[in-house]
Amino acid sequence: MKAAALGSSYSTRFAQRSCLPGFTLMEIVIAMTILGMITGTLFALIQGSVRGAAEIERIQRENSSINRFLDLCRKTFTTMPSTATLTLTLLDPNSPTTSGQELTISGAPHSFGFGMNPLSYQDTILGLRPDPAGATDQNNAPLNYLCLSREDLIPQTDESGLAMRQETTGLSAPDEQGRYWMPLLPDVVTLKWRFYKEADQTWLEEWSASTWPDLIEVQLLMKDRTLPIRMVYSVPTIQLVAGNGSTSSSSSSSTGNSTNQNAPQNNSGGSGRGDTGGRSGRGDGGRGGDNGGGRSGGGSASGSGGDSSGRGQTSGGNR
Repeated sequence: MKAAALGSSYSTRFAQRSCLPGFTLMEIVIAMTILGMITGTLFALIQGSVRGAAEIERIQRENSSINRFLDLCRKTFTTMPSTATLTLTLLDPNSPTTSGQELTISGAPHSFGFGMNPLSYQDTILGLRPDPAGATDQNNAPLNYLCLSREDLIPQTDESGLAMRQETTGLSAPDEQGRYWMPLLPDVVTLKWRFYKEADQTWLEEWSASTWPDLIEVQLLMKDRTLPIRMVYSVPTIQLVAGNGSTSSSSSSSTGNSTNQNAPQNNSGGSGRGDTGGRSGRGDGGRGGDNGGGRSGGGSASGSGGDSSGRGQTSGGNR
């Protein structure tokens, strides 16, 4: 009886344990699905944040490069010497709306001081060079490099005699005219210069006059952008003032002449200088100094004693 009762108690406990609440397979599948969706959403958010941060950093670097280039243009155009000239040339005159441009700055040693010769009297040329890889932006527009060219930018040899200009390919290779270019700004779609002439109130896309324009405009269209960046610069005004015809040397000489003209008045009445001149020639020259001819006796003391003596005697005779 005891054994039967004990067995029935064990079976009752096992039945109670088997009836405890648990997770079914469907509940586990639903839980894993929800967990996967949450994980995927978090991963997408993190990936989007990383991409957004990288894009913001790229835009900041691009804006910083653009600002540096525009600041170099501002320093160049607002501090040009009077000997500087500007020339704006269309590369394809038959297509003025789509043609590239080259801006040449002459006679400005401080313009865009790069390379081994920061100060140079060679012509500085600004223009576009196509991307060697043929890259395009999301609008299928070809990308270019805004570059600078100068004759002494890359010398043929350095101080130790090593060859600097070598046969290269890509962007560092010379163009059809043998010019070497240094990239200033990448990912440029278009670069457009315009000069404003106030007398005609017109913007010109070509310029070859010896005078400066009143305003200089630059428009930069960068990669993946639809609106260009526009900047307008003013150039210094040169005023030529007529000279008065006098110099410091002529003023000093005129002052010296005035002093010499006043010398006889100061030496009149017989001075030691006239007396000394008389002694160097003849004793009679001293009398000439006493009679106000001291300048003649003093001026003749270096070797014209006879003349001084004669003047001294004449003066003495007059007395």
